[in-house]
Amino acid sequence: MAEALNIPTHLTVENADFSRAMAWLDGAVVPLEEARIPVRDLGLMYADMTYDVVHTWKGGFFRLEDHLDRFLASCEGLRLDPGTDRDGLRRRLAALVRASGLPDTLVYFACTRGTAVPGTRDPARHRAHRFFATVTPLVLRGQPEEMRRGLHAMIVRGIPRIAAASVNPHWKNTHWGDFHRATFVARDSGEDVALLLATDGAVAEAPGFNIVAYLDGGLVAPDANVLPGVSCRTMFEIAGDLGIPARYGRLMPEELARAEEAFLTATSCGLFPVTRLDGRPVGKGVPGPVTTRLLNAYYERKNAGWRITPVETIR
Repeated sequence: MAEALNIPTHLTVENADFSRAMAWLDGAVVPLEEARIPVRDLGLMYADMTYDVVHTWKGGFFRLEDHLDRFLASCEGLRLDPGTDRDGLRRRLAALVRASGLPDTLVYFACTRGTAVPGTRDPARHRAHRFFATVTPLVLRGQPEEMRRGLHAMIVRGIPRIAAASVNPHWKNTHWGDFHRATFVARDSGEDVALLLATDGAVAEAPGFNIVAYLDGGLVAPDANVLPGVSCRTMFEIAGDLGIPARYGRLMPEELARAEEAFLTATSCGLFPVTRLDGRPVGKGVPGPVTTRLLNAYYERKNAGWRITPVETIR
């Protein structure tokens, strides 16, 4: 008998208490609905910012240090200063989660270039950078029935992912113009999600997701023109423990088209099965056995405390 997907059923919009959502802004923790960013903040005006998203699970951060690694590398690459070091970031995020009292959350944290200085567009002259963070209830991107159905994806050709030589995808950014254009094309075609190609024609990524294919007996995820996803790395680590080969490499559209299974990875869901691509079934058109094993192992491990940092240990 095939293994069934074991997906939490309580992390829904209906069960989420957004009255407990909070924000860390200008040195204070405030209710999220009261948090405000100036309209001349350069993150808003020019997408001059970086961010990351970590989640908590049963009162503990999942892979916090990996997300801090990426955030600090992005800040360094973009010459942004969050105004504190790694330990300060840990304390700010932990204080925010404690203030909410929520056990399962999404924690978004960002650094912008700050408020525009009158009379100049020189980024070097904008030195009052702004750090902020928000905590909201964790609502799974992909409820049980959606996960069992899987996503219907479309490779959107003619709208390539922004070239890595222009915007380094390793620095998490909000340059989503290409993603949004492609998403409208996919939705207009009756599909759920857009997959973008790199300028060289290789598969890149989806909006907020890494794409992973299972073909020729192993997993492969694109290694260029993509954000190095923490969730993708998580699935590869689990795959290794289960004896499933996994690698990063060049993935062409025709290879993805013949995959036995495929899934997307993201913080808000772990993984999300892809069951149709360009109008055709992926494999048997349902979440496959490898996808199912990975997702079930992911939740089993988190429930056992794997890579969890309890919020209460950070002071």
